[in-house]
Order: sequence, then C-alpha cells, then structure tokens
Amino acid sequence: MGLFNLPGRLAAVPARLLAAGRYRRDLASGRAAGSLSHRFVEWKRPDAPLVELRLRVDGGSAVARDEAEDWCRRQTLAELRAVGFDINGAEVWRVDPTDEALATVEASFFAAPGRLPEAQPSQLESALMVAAAEAVDAVVLRIDRAAFTFQPPIEADAVHTPELRPWALYRSDAYRWLPALDAVRPSHNRRLVKVIDSRGATELPREVELFNARRRGPYLSDADLGPMLRIQIRDASLLERRPAGDNRPAVLVTAPFLARGGAEQTLHATLSALSRSFRFSIATLAPHRPALGDRRRDFLDITNRIFCLGDLVHPDAMPGMLLALLEGEGAEVLYNANGTTLFYDFAPVLKSARPGLRIVDHLYDHEVGYIERYQPGLKASVDLCIAENRPIAEVLVNKRGWPAERVPVIWPCGRPQDALPPESHRPRLRRSIRHELGFVDDDVVILTAARMHPQKRPLDLVALAERVRDLDSLHFLLVGGGDLEGEVDHAIAAATGARIRRLAFRSDIPDLIVAADVGCLVSDHEGLPVFLLECLQLGRPFLGTRVGDLATVLDETGAGLVVDRPGDLDGLETAVRHLADSAIRAELAARAVAAAPRFSVAACAEAYAQAFLGGD
Repeated sequence: MGLFNLPGRLAAVPARLLAAGRYRRDLASGRAAGSLSHRFVEWKRPDAPLVELRLRVDGGSAVARDEAEDWCRRQTLAELRAVGFDINGAEVWRVDPTDEALATVEASFFAAPGRLPEAQPSQLESALMVAAAEAVDAVVLRIDRAAFTFQPPIEADAVHTPELRPWALYRSDAYRWLPALDAVRPSHNRRLVKVIDSRGATELPREVELFNARRRGPYLSDADLGPMLRIQIRDASLLERRPAGDNRPAVLVTAPFLARGGAEQTLHATLSALSRSFRFSIATLAPHRPALGDRRRDFLDITNRIFCLGDLVHPDAMPGMLLALLEGEGAEVLYNANGTTLFYDFAPVLKSARPGLRIVDHLYDHEVGYIERYQPGLKASVDLCIAENRPIAEVLVNKRGWPAERVPVIWPCGRPQDALPPESHRPRLRRSIRHELGFVDDDVVILTAARMHPQKRPLDLVALAERVRDLDSLHFLLVGGGDLEGEVDHAIAAATGARIRRLAFRSDIPDLIVAADVGCLVSDHEGLPVFLLECLQLGRPFLGTRVGDLATVLDETGAGLVVDRPGDLDGLETAVRHLADSAIRAELAARAVAAAPRFSVAACAEAYAQAFLGGD
C-alpha cells in the first residue's frame, strides 16, 4: 500500500548483480543469497517531512480530508502527512497546502480508494524502520489473500495490482507507482519481501514461505530461497527522525517481551504512575511467546510507541533501530526493564554512539542469570543498576567493585489499589470463583501463579501434593504456562490421589488470590516476586523458600512461613501441614494486611523516577 522512496539516502547497486546465475551460485555455495546492497548518502533536507499518506479520494466512498487527518494523528509517525489524489493522479488536497517542504518526502504509503488501513499505532513506523534496517524490496504488513504469486515486470500501459497490496511498503528502486492506473509496477525480476503481520502468524503457501528464527521471517521471493537465507543488515540509525514536541523527559524501555508475569506487573504499575511526568517508548527484543501470555494491549494505556523488534528483525539490526527510536523520541534515558542477553551486547554500542545517554539496568537475582555479565568493562556502559533485592547489591558492591550509589535497591510494588477487587466485593467474588473451579467452602486452596519453568520448581509442588494427600481438604492450584507445562501436566495426571491442577495463564490473578487461602512459591531463585506482594495486599499468608528477598520480607513481616532450602520437600510438607490449621492462617493473614502498605505503587514509582533522572 505504499511506495518506499528514499531518493536522497539509499541507492541500489546495478540490477545485474541480482542476475539469476549469481543468485543461484551464491545460494548453492552457502554465501549470502537473496541479499541486496545499498550505499548511504547524507540527507540534505533534515527539515522535510518524513512520510506522506497518499489517498485516492475520487468516487462515492472517498476518504474525507478530516478523516485522513484524524487517522494520521493516531499513528506514532509525527511527520506523517495526508495527500489526496484523483483518479488521474492529480493532487486534490494536502493537510497543509502552504507547507513548501511537503514537496520533498522520503516515503509514501498509498491507500486503496475509499478506505483507510487498519493499523496499530506504531505499525507504519515499524515498517519504515524494518525497510531501513534490512535489504529487502518491500515490507508487507498484511496479506489478505492466501494465494500469493509474484508478477513479473510489465509494460507501463498494462494494469497491474500486485497481491502484496493493499498493505505494503515498497522500495522505490524495486517498484514504482503508476498514478493514472493506481498500480505498483516492479522494476526487476529478483525481489525479496519481508512479511510482518500484527495480527499474528501469516498463512502462506509453503513454496513461498521461509521462516528463519534468527531473521524473524517469513520472507517471500519470486526465486527459490532454498535452505539458507542471509540478508544484509543496514544501519537504521541513519533514518532521520525528529523528537516529539513534549517537554517531559523521554525514556526508552527495553524488555525481552511483555508477558504476563511479576516483572511486567511492576513495570506496568510504575510506568502508569510516572506517565504524567515522563514520555515512554517500549522496544521488545525477543519474539513474544504465546505460552507466557501477552500484555502488549495493556501497555497501550501508557504509550502507543510499542515496537516489537524481537518479532521483526534480526538482532544485528536492532542497535540501529534502537538508536533511531532514541533519536526520534529525543530520549536521554534507556531503561532495561527485564533481562535479555542482547541488552548486554547492545549497551556498549549505544553508549559509544550516544555518550550522553543514561543507561539504567535492572537485575533480578544475585546468583544466576545476567549478573554474570557484570564484569569490569560494563561500568563504562551502564550508569545505574537497580537491584531487586539486597543480595544483588551486596554482590555488585562487595565482589564486583561497583560503587554503592550506582546500585540502589528498589523493591517491586504490588498492584494499584484500584486494580484490586474492592473489599466489599471479595466475599461474593471468592464464592463465585471457588464454585467455578469446583472448590467447596471448607477446602484450603494453596495457589501458585508462576511460569512453568525449572526456576519455579513446579514439579516439587506435584510431589508435595502427593505427600499431603491425607489432608482431604487441601488443594494445590498452579496457574501459568511455559517450558515445563507438558511435563507438569503429565506428572499431575500420574499423581494418584493428589489434589492438584494447573490452569493456563490468566489475567485475573488478584481474583484467584481472593479465592485461595495461601500463596506459595518454591523457587530456586527469585528477586522479590510480585505474586508475594499481591498476596500480602489481599491478606493471604505465604509459603516460600529462602531466596532473594522473599524470605527477608516474610521474616520481617511475619506474614508467612519460609523453608530454608529449595527442594526441601520435608520442610515444605511440615509448613503445609501447619498452614492447614485455620488459626495459624488467620494470624499470618492479619500480619500480611499490616505489611502491604510498604509495597505501594507510589513509593516504587518515586524510586524509579530518581533512578531515571539521576537525582538525589
């Protein structure tokens, strides 16, 4: 649905380099097949608009000018302008007809007559960055037809409407628009197209689909792609952008993905609380995994600038795209909100390119994971490391030589009060959910909300349920999915007489806590789990292992029981038998309610604001 046109920036190498013989020889030898090379030329018009939306406005179902303006305002491309054309390609109207700079643009999207495209706010901007970062002829945002064939170049007077339309971004040296025909014409026979579809997996015939996990496909071509595809990566940071006109400090947040977990819950709560004071953009660096849940829609309440780079591009292209986002946002802070290996590869690159950029990282454990990346060289790239618990800070300061002022301990927060079930509604809610799940009034339900991952040791809970099956009223409820879900389900099915079940990820964890009687995590390692804090907020005692600051909170508040060693089934069994006593549960529940205010969203958000700004 568009013509990608960067006349002053990108120029193709001669078309003869894409000849069939060279292409197939490269493919057979394992060299880069299907790749295109480009050279960058300095852009001389930094004040010109970046993108136009070109609309056919003739006919009975024409797009109105005010409708087009409103559509443009909803996109994240601040430079987007709308232009109306009649059937002969003559200009009818512009959003701002007095702006002489509109005569020169870098890219254009062409809409089909009579309708505007359905697009997520950042979809056009994402497509533009992908086209700037990967050497492809077009970026297809949506394919509406299951049957897909490439058409060869045609004569100028022939009518041609490629199946790629109506929702694609075409590069000008591979396609050109014929306004009198409202058609897009390919200029050569060897074309490579990338598909990114915001609606989910794209269903395409096998002969034209190639999915490569490292390249974040699929890719389509009019030639046989074979078993290997290497695509040249360009530098998207050279894509000129203009910062948004907003005086609030801008922060680019990176994370592996926006799943449904404690880390994402704290991130959402704190960013929501700070959204009046900061402008946030979010870039995810790993492919979203359906088994872990998806909170991207929730984060749209905070910002529409959500760029799922891990779903779109090869990791080699990400640093340039992150720099383009930093430039376009005018961001002086990058906050890595959740661990990903890529961040530690990118941080030195970003710091070198933007020495004034303040980079803030976040660590969740002091023994495993990304703390191992905290070697002396990282000090030059990371300005501040937020430690989720005290052991992390102790390791970095005492063993890794980091200054204490660069390792603040910020405990996560629970949920905002308005996100919790009102106290007056909880008795009825408890009865409703327990009835839905088949529990009766006298049942004691021990709830674990966690990923089915070795770190969380879900198989220990199955073994524990088998050990206490003589307690007729005791039930274990696991909520979550992940790598071990199949193994956990198999173990549950084989655990004769054990009262335990697993549910897939659910978004109503506070409601489930109200319906349960005890919260429980038996993890190998933790920072400070948000699930624990939610249980305290809702007055539920907690059973946990001595990991991270989980035990510290329970020891200081007296709101639960702690087993010193993960995997200690004897200790866990003893604790569960204590918690079967209603009097013990009531005493611990009262302490949980008293402890909850320590973990308010407001206190956590204020600490993050200081970390972002570098204030006292």
